[in-house]
Amino acid sequence: MSTGDEKQTVKSDVADDSLSDALDAALKATRKPIETSKSPSSDANSTEEQSRRKLADRLGLPFVSLHDYEFDEEALVLVPAEFARNNNVIPLRLKNPHLLVAMANPMQQDIYQSLGFITGLHVDIAVASLKDVQWAVQQYYGIQDDELALESMDNHDEPAEEQELERLGSERPIVRLVSNIIRDAIDRKASDIHIRPREKNVELIYRLNGTLTTIRFFSKSLLAAVVSRIKILGGMDIAERRVPQDGRSCVRSDNYVVDMRISIMPTVEGESVVIRLLNANVGLKSVSELGFSKHDEDVFRDLLHKSNGIFLVTGPTGSGKSTTLYAALGEVQKQNVNIITVEDPVEYHMDGIEQIQINHATGYTFARALRNILRHDPDVILVGEIRDQETGKIAVESALTGHLVLSTLHTNDAAGAITRLLEMGVEPYLLNGSLLGVLAQRLVKKNCPHCLAVEPVDHLIRESLNVPLDEQFYYGTGCDHCDHTGVSGRMAVYELLRVNDAIRDIIQPNVATTAIYEQALAEGMVPLTDNALARARTKEISLAETYRIRLN
Repeated sequence: MSTGDEKQTVKSDVADDSLSDALDAALKATRKPIETSKSPSSDANSTEEQSRRKLADRLGLPFVSLHDYEFDEEALVLVPAEFARNNNVIPLRLKNPHLLVAMANPMQQDIYQSLGFITGLHVDIAVASLKDVQWAVQQYYGIQDDELALESMDNHDEPAEEQELERLGSERPIVRLVSNIIRDAIDRKASDIHIRPREKNVELIYRLNGTLTTIRFFSKSLLAAVVSRIKILGGMDIAERRVPQDGRSCVRSDNYVVDMRISIMPTVEGESVVIRLLNANVGLKSVSELGFSKHDEDVFRDLLHKSNGIFLVTGPTGSGKSTTLYAALGEVQKQNVNIITVEDPVEYHMDGIEQIQINHATGYTFARALRNILRHDPDVILVGEIRDQETGKIAVESALTGHLVLSTLHTNDAAGAITRLLEMGVEPYLLNGSLLGVLAQRLVKKNCPHCLAVEPVDHLIRESLNVPLDEQFYYGTGCDHCDHTGVSGRMAVYELLRVNDAIRDIIQPNVATTAIYEQALAEGMVPLTDNALARARTKEISLAETYRIRLN
C-alpha cells in the first residue's frame, strides 16, 4: 500500500463493504502480484490461519506462508528490528520503489505510514498469520528477552542499557530516518525541528516562517532509537533520560554547512527533541536585505561607520535580532577593522571575525569575556546580549573608550531600551556620551504574491489600528507556490531611534519611556506599528499580521 497520498480511514469492522472498496482502490496502483506459497505450514488448518486467509481474500491481498518464503536480505535491513518486533511486521521483498511486507493485521494505517516514512518507499501488504510473523521476526532479527531486559533495568544495569540504546541509534534505517528528517527540514528552510512524543505516537513538527507546522506522525516504538541517534549526533549521554541535555552538531548540505543546536527534554510521554537549524546561507543577510526604507538604511549605515559608541537591537526572542546584528557585522567588516564577538551561543560562523563562546559552567560570562577582550585590541565588539548591570556598564564604558559596541536587549520598543539600561544601574551621563541608537524590530509573515485575495478584516482590528472601514487589505489564501500556507517567507518591521542632542537632553534619572518616545517621534522616528501598517498597505503583509505585532 502506498503511504504518501491515501487518507482513507480504516474501520475495524472487516464486514463493511466500503472498507474493502477503499483498501482495494488504494492498493491498485502499487500492489504487485505475489505467488502464494504452495506448501503451507503445519498450522495451515488452524482457526487463526483460516481467518487470516479469509481476511486477505476479502481485502484482495495475497496470503503468504512465511516458513517456506525466501526472504530478501536487502529488504530485511530496511526495517529496524525493534519496529518489526513491536508491530509484528516482516519485510519480504524489495523492488524499488516498492517494499513488500507481511503482517497479520493489514488494517493498521499508522504502521503503513511509519514504514513508508522510515524507508522512503511505497509499502505493499501481504497477509500472514500472527504466529508466522512472530516466527519470522525471531528467525531473522533475533530473539529479544523482554523479561531479561526488564530485570536489567530494574538492576540499573546502565552499561548494558547504554549499549542497547547505542545499537538502536546506529541501525541503518534509524540513521537514514534521522538524516531524512534533517535534510527535509533544511530543504523546506525550517528554522527548528520538533520531535514531540504524544500518548500513542510521535509528532514531527517544523517551524516554517515562524509557524509550527505538523509534518507527520510516526510510531512511538521508534522514539527511543530516534532520540538515541540524535544524542549520538549531538555528543550527549545516550543513557541519561532523566535530565535535560544540550548538544550541537553540523551537517553539510549542497556545499555549505548547517549548524544544529539540539535540546532534549524529558516529558511524561518520553523525551522531546528540538533541533535549531542555523543555515548561514539563509540566515546571513546584508544590510540592504533587511528591509529598511532608503532613509533608515542610510541612517543605519551611518551609525555603523562611527568609530565609537553603542548601538542596540531590541525585541523578544525570535524577532530577528541576531540576523540584524550579523548583517551589521558584515557592513562593519568592510572597514578592515578588528572585530571580536562574545556570544551565547555563537549562531553563525563568519570568516575573518574572532568569535568567543560564553561558558557559564566555567564562570566565563559576558562581563568576564568583555574585560578580557578589551586587552585584545578590538575596534568593534559584539556582545550577544546585555543581561545584567555589570555587562551593561562594561559595554557602555567600552563604547566611551573608542570601541564600536553592538548588542541586544530584551525590551518591547526602542525608547524602552534606554530606560531599561537606566534601571540596570547604568549612569545617565554614560548613556548620553555613548548611545548611538536603538533598533526595535519584529518578524512578520510575508504574503505569497501568487495567491493574494482581499482580506476579511474584523472591525475590532480596524478600530485598534485606526484604519478606515472601506480600506482594502490583502492576504495569501494558499496555493502550490507556498504549500497552501499563504506565506512566502518573513520580513522585519521596525522602529529606528537615532539618539541626537534633543534626546540626550532628556536622558536623566527616572525619565519616563513615554517622554523619550514622544521626543523620538518629534525627531522623525516612524513607530513600529506604523511601519507594519505601511507594509500592509503595499500588500506585503496582512493587516492581521500588523495587528499581531502592534505596540501599544
